[in-house]
Amino acid sequence: MKKLYTTQENIGAVKYVVNHHDGVKQHKDGSAFYDINTFTAKRLFKAFIKRLEKQGYKERGFCLT
Repeated sequence: MKKLYTTQENIGAVKYVVNHHDGVKQHKDGSAFYDINTFTAKRLFKAFIKRLEKQGYKERGFCLT
């Protein structure tokens, strides 16, 4: 499996959210297990994404159709 991440903004009191899957962790049913990190500062959010991308993570887009 690939290393993937997604981002979301303004969820309740949290300003920035990053969900990331390392390509290894799975639930008992075999679906991907995503870890979550939350940020209140945009610079920390961007620095975390930059670090993930250096580790080989790719952004996963969503298709709403």
